[in-house]
Parts: sequence; C-alpha cells; structure tokens
Amino acid sequence: MKVAAWATFAALAAQIQARPQPVLYEISTRPWLYSLAQQGVPANCGMYVCLKDVPQSEWQRLADNKVDMVWLMGVWQLGTFGPNRDKSNIESWRGDLPDIQPDDIIGSPYAVQSYTVNSDFGTNADLAAVRSTLRELGMKLMLDFVPNHGAVDSLFKPETFIQRPSSGGFADNWWITAGGHNFAYGRGPYDGPWTDTLNYNYWNPETVETMTKVLIDIASQGDAIRCDMGMLILNDVIQKTWGGVMQANGFNRPSDEFWGKAIAAVRQQYPDTIFMAEAYNYDFTNPPEKQMLQNLGFDFVYDKTVLDTLDSFNLDNVRGYIRSQGQDFFAHTAHFVENHDEQRSAKALKGPEQAFAGAVIASTIPGLRLFYFGQFEGFTAKLDVQLRRAVKQQPNKALAKQYTALLSVLADDIFHTGSWTFIDTSHDGSSWRLSAWRWRSADGTKKRLVVVNFSDQQGWASIQVADAEAPTDEIPVRELLTGTVYKRKVSDMKSSGLVCGLEPWSAEIFSYDHPQAEGQLIV
Repeated sequence: MKVAAWATFAALAAQIQARPQPVLYEISTRPWLYSLAQQGVPANCGMYVCLKDVPQSEWQRLADNKVDMVWLMGVWQLGTFGPNRDKSNIESWRGDLPDIQPDDIIGSPYAVQSYTVNSDFGTNADLAAVRSTLRELGMKLMLDFVPNHGAVDSLFKPETFIQRPSSGGFADNWWITAGGHNFAYGRGPYDGPWTDTLNYNYWNPETVETMTKVLIDIASQGDAIRCDMGMLILNDVIQKTWGGVMQANGFNRPSDEFWGKAIAAVRQQYPDTIFMAEAYNYDFTNPPEKQMLQNLGFDFVYDKTVLDTLDSFNLDNVRGYIRSQGQDFFAHTAHFVENHDEQRSAKALKGPEQAFAGAVIASTIPGLRLFYFGQFEGFTAKLDVQLRRAVKQQPNKALAKQYTALLSVLADDIFHTGSWTFIDTSHDGSSWRLSAWRWRSADGTKKRLVVVNFSDQQGWASIQVADAEAPTDEIPVRELLTGTVYKRKVSDMKSSGLVCGLEPWSAEIFSYDHPQAEGQLIV
C-alpha cells in the first residue's frame, strides 16, 4: 500500500473507535453476492456480483440502520474437495431447498483452504477496498478465523494436522487418507466428524506458530475476528477429544493456551482488534470454557443461552437467566435470535411477532447485538452454509420497519456505555407475562425502560421505575418504537410503578429523560 493511502486509512481508523457492546450485522457473503446478481446487479464474477462491484447503496443501507460492524461471513478461499463431496450428497439438502440443483451447492465456508479472499468473487485488494468503504461510513469489518480445522485439500503442511498413530484402537471414522497421509477429520468431543475438514494439531509448536501468523494476517485485513468453535482448541478440550491420539503420537500438552499467546501477538501489531468467539460450555475447563475464553482475551463470547431460553417459551426460564447474570458478564457476551448456524427466528420462535419480541430481549440486555442477513425481512427458510440460496420468499416489510425502529433506538450511546438494571415484576394477575429492565447513562441525564411481553396473551403490570426524576411531579414518557408520548407522575412511577399494557408478543421501549415533549402526541 502506498504511504499516502496508508496514512488516509490510518486516519480513518483513528476516527472510528470501537463502540462498546456494538450492533453487528452478519452477511453470508456468497449467497448475498448471488442474490444481488439475481436482483439485476451485473455479475462479473460468474454467478456472483464481484465484491468490488457491490453497489454503494448496499453499504449505505447498513449505515443508515445504525450498524456498527459488518461480518462478511465466508470470504476465504475454498478447495474443490468439500464442494465436490457436498454435491455427491445433494439429496441431504433437498428438505431445505426442494428444487436444488448441483450449481446451488458451493461448499462450506468453514472448510478453508487458505486465508486469501475467495477467487470466485474477489481479491485481497477488493476486501481492503470494502473495508475502506465501511470505515468511511463509520462501520468496522469482521472476518472469520476457523481455528480447529481446515479443508481436506488445505495448503498447509501435513505436519500442521493431527495424523493417525501407527497403533492404537481409534475409531475408523475419524480418519481420511489424503496425499499419502492418514489425517484426522475435524471434530469436537461431541460433534463431527466434519468430513470436509482436517483437524489442526495445536500440541505441535509449528502449528501454533503457523496459526498465530494466520491470525495476525487476518487482523491486518479486518477490524474484528469471529473465531469459530473457539473452545475446541483449549488444552482441556483437546485432551478430552484427542488425548489418546496425542500421547500415541508423542505430543505433550503445552503449558500455555494458544488463545492467550496468539491474541497477545495480534494486539502487539493491531491493538484495537476485536475478538469474538463462538463457544459453548462443556465444563471440561476451570473456569468453564466461555469464561476461560474471556479471561484469555476475547472481547465477546457467544451466549446462546438467551436464545435457548426464548425457544423454551418458559418465561420463568427467560427471566431467571437474565436476572441471574450481571452486566459485567453480559457486556462480554454476544446475543442473537438467529445466525447462520441457527434456524430462522421467525420459524424457530413460531412467527415474526415472536421473533421480533425475542430480538428486543436479546438486543436490549448488555452485550454485542448480532443480527443476520434476512432476519429483518422475516425469512423463515433456512439458508444452509453449503448452498448459494434458500427457498425464495417475499420480505415482510412491516417487520423490516420494526427492526429499523429498533436499530434506531439501539444507536443511542446509553445502550453501549450506560448501566443496566433488571426489574422484578409482580406475578399478580397477568403481570407475570411482562419482563422489564432499564438503562441509565453515566451522567444520569438519559434513561430507558424496556418492557416485553413474550407470551401469547395480553399482559398488564405496574413497572417500578426507581430512578424516575423531573423538576416537577409530571414527566413525559416517550415510547420510542412508535413515538407516542405519555404524561405520567414521577411519584407514581417510583412507588406504585408505570402502568404498562402490552399485546401478545410485543415490546415497548420508553425514554423518561427530560420534560421536553413539544410537538409530540400526548395521551
């Protein structure tokens, strides 16, 4: 990069500080580029719109929706083994895509051959240009790192991967012969084997060195890194998954964790890099895996428990979990109601209203707020990561409008730097149907109250708002998703509570800052 161009980029980087607890929008890159081609954008990269040809309006739309960071999922180069293997199993995807054709199968983006931009749609220079565009619009770029495994036809040296010992009673379905070596498929203690991948050997110091360099290189191309199944390469997890194989091959357990050393190495060169881990607790480690990853340097770790409790449709579970966790824990977690691994929320939660109410819950507690390509449109058809398209559906424009309003509310700094408090509600009458919490800015001038009815019937409750205050006893309370303003008494809000009645599967977010409601609807 020329000195002048680098200076300009560095200046932009300095202007865009990472906002705490950001809004992250995930895009499945190849299906997105394919969908743009289907919409009439010139496809100069075969079936795809080239990364460099994405219309500025697409990036601007994300900026207008107050997105802080864009995760381009699946930008790295794939080999031919995985896609060819997937095409031989075409019937396995017919349930999700009844009219599937061989060309629809494009291979998993998590079977990476090399960490260069996929030549099907661009180059490293094109990715750098996208990053610059995002910077100019006030957004950051997140990229993938798949630490546990690489493509069967990976370009890394054979010694980078776990290989079958010459003796020992190890399951035959763990292995594949390729290039004269008997490699281990990628897998976890309970998942896999993933037969389009090979498992890296992190007890080999050469692998640690290689993958640290990969991580540093990714950090040079993006502002944030999402680390797939990050708990799989913790030493205790490797011991449970591969311990016998490692011992038979003469590899000793390292004294240090890869993540601690590698993240430190990245931040020596790129100190502002944000790390997010997909992770789940096996309870093999002490502390448990998600907490250990936070301790090792991750800024955010998946907290799928929020989605799981919503999916149970048990309000005691939902409230109980949220109440049980403090802001310090939540602030370093990532919450969502859908992503590329999960069912579409409008299907999993049994409707667009339920999905939106769930999204309000997931995005208004502390932590990173993750939204997914197609979520705002209310799509229900699953988009498998190995496919370029899902069943075609019409977007739900009313739902998209609701999400636009929610994102506008979340753009306020109070949801990023404020303090959060869970509010207990009564179980009398229908009060048990409502869940509530509030946010307060550091200087106390801004305040927000979130009330959600995640149930199938109307709910009424008096929500105590202990920090309500105003020069007089009357205060305007504005519902931010609709703009409606109510006049209420501060004394009532602090004692008996703010009376809220919510329809099934709905949410309201109130501001009660200052008595300045001129021009608003007063009810």
